[in-house]
Amino acid sequence: MSAQPRFITDASLTGLAKWLRLLGYDTVVYSGKAGRLMMRQAQDQRRVLLTRRRDMLERQFSGDILLLPAAGTGRQLGFVIRKLSLKIDYENMYRICLICNSRLCPTTRGDVHDLVPPFVYENYDRYNRCESCGKIYWPGTHIRNALKFLKDNDITIPVHDQTR
Repeated sequence: MSAQPRFITDASLTGLAKWLRLLGYDTVVYSGKAGRLMMRQAQDQRRVLLTRRRDMLERQFSGDILLLPAAGTGRQLGFVIRKLSLKIDYENMYRICLICNSRLCPTTRGDVHDLVPPFVYENYDRYNRCESCGKIYWPGTHIRNALKFLKDNDITIPVHDQTR
């Protein structure tokens, strides 16, 4: 497995995919029925296949597959991090779009003037924009909420204050 693994999940693990993306891991959600085609995509793209379906383990597959517990998203995320010894670093958070899995690029405050709520524009100086879907991100309260979620699920990361 490479130093920075990439993942594929089935549609039932969309919440987990979002959290892996938030932590900076390229994670595709397979929209079709989990099975042979999903496994082929995982193998072709060298992605770790994450699933809760036990029957997937019985299929012929030469790639990496991880069977997840049925527990909630926080426990699943902790399981993946521990099982694969993932490095979690605050500097890598919010580098990938939570919606479409594309890279985020810094953008200027002026470029987002008419695209964010007035309160956001008045109170934040840093913005990132998805190069694919155009979604705009800024360091609002969701960062604090994400860090709390991680802490509540015994996932620790080194943090620097970058809330503005």
